[in-house]
Amino acid sequence: MWYGTDMYTVTRSVHLSKLCVGILFTTVGALSVHAVMLQILNVPFPELSAISPAYKFAIRVMATLGLIVFWQLASQNIHGLFVKKSAALFLFSTMLTETLFRGPFMDAYCTTAWAFIFVANSQKVLTMAIASLMIVAATPKLPLVWQKLAGAIVITSLTAFAIGPLIGKGMAPVMAAIAHLAPQGEWCTLPYGPNVLIPAYLTFLEPVLACLAGATLIWDRLSPSRGLRFAQFTVLILAIKNQLVTPLVYAVLAKMPFLSALTSDGQFALEAVALALLTGIAWEWSTARRP
Repeated sequence: MWYGTDMYTVTRSVHLSKLCVGILFTTVGALSVHAVMLQILNVPFPELSAISPAYKFAIRVMATLGLIVFWQLASQNIHGLFVKKSAALFLFSTMLTETLFRGPFMDAYCTTAWAFIFVANSQKVLTMAIASLMIVAATPKLPLVWQKLAGAIVITSLTAFAIGPLIGKGMAPVMAAIAHLAPQGEWCTLPYGPNVLIPAYLTFLEPVLACLAGATLIWDRLSPSRGLRFAQFTVLILAIKNQLVTPLVYAVLAKMPFLSALTSDGQFALEAVALALLTGIAWEWSTARRP
């Protein structure tokens, strides 16, 4: 049995060649769910402006709660200073949600507004950095489920209504100075060709590596039942990526037929499910682990 083994033993058992193959299949397989639905099945992008601020806040609370649960499990395998732990959670959360690099890169790539988009994205990155500090500090003091939920509400409220707006206010002069560099449109149009798909697949390594790092940290802390372990990991990834209930909320609120709206936003949820499942399979295969 491999449950409860230390991280040194776990990482020593990794077959690097298998892990690289697993990363490749996860990257191609997960993103292809979205690419096929978008390009071949003609599923449209969702208009997330249809989701009201109240529902968006609830979805963000779920993401924060997911990070709290994740950190409770992962922190047992990360030792060192508070700053090191916070940096680890920051990298995991920003990379998994494609906030650190992929999201702004693809937006900038398709609009050529490189400076404006990366500077604008720094507000979100800084907010998530402070949220990571709060989660790492608070999680040990939140042993019960209701305490974790209360902590998630407090942290989300602080980031959404205080920290984020303060950072935005501080950056306002900078954004005003580069306003002339704002995007004027984008050249990436459907159907996407290799000039869009190649960078899209290459940069998708960001969330794949983050998800793999997450599996490395918490896989042996999840259920000993293989099916339940995959389900737990998938739910966590969906929650942190803001996809656990978003498709259903969008389907109810969007001004289009229910199934059409569910499919529109659901393509990203299915991508996240594929990411979690393929990552779990790749991790177990590369470490030769079986129940």
